[in-house]
Amino acid sequence: MSSNSTRACLLACAVFLIGGCAEPAADPLMPAFAVKPGDPGAASDRVLYQVRLGATDPFRAQGVVLLEIVGGYLTVTVHAAGLDPNARIPQHIHVNPTCNPGGGVLVNLDANLTVPTEGPGVGAAYPLSNQAGVVNYYASRSLTDLLAAVNTYQGAGLASVDALLTWLNLDNRNVHMHVSSGPPFHVVNCGELERIN
Repeated sequence: MSSNSTRACLLACAVFLIGGCAEPAADPLMPAFAVKPGDPGAASDRVLYQVRLGATDPFRAQGVVLLEIVGGYLTVTVHAAGLDPNARIPQHIHVNPTCNPGGGVLVNLDANLTVPTEGPGVGAAYPLSNQAGVVNYYASRSLTDLLAAVNTYQGAGLASVDALLTWLNLDNRNVHMHVSSGPPFHVVNCGELERIN
């Protein structure tokens, strides 16, 4: 092979490899949780929590919840299975540190991460399970917007985002998922929030 042929071959391979490494075009079918809001900042600025959702009798639903405070946002990602198929699944962060009793609702894990009286505890804003009874869910809300909602709908009178984080007290909360129909809306699984960083 001549040196010109070799160079042309190497150039073609380089173009192929570089093209293969390029960022893929946005896929409209990708789930919403593939995009994170805000500037992520340094890893030390992130606060990460997880919840391992365990089944409650007689249900068999289980899952994982990840909560992240980063870049001025609270984001929540949920994956759960064993739920009612094709149903809206109510889910919430509850005020108690343990599942039994879970206590009142602190934040609805609906499409807008609403607080009680701002959004209902059930309904169309909650994630829809698929035919197999699986929920994949992502929601995000800016901390400044959540602060305003807590002050408006909960009468908290908080002066700053730092005060909001203290009020949320995520180190001492639990998450419930409920059956889709009721009342009563039975708890199908629950887990305690655990900080992982």
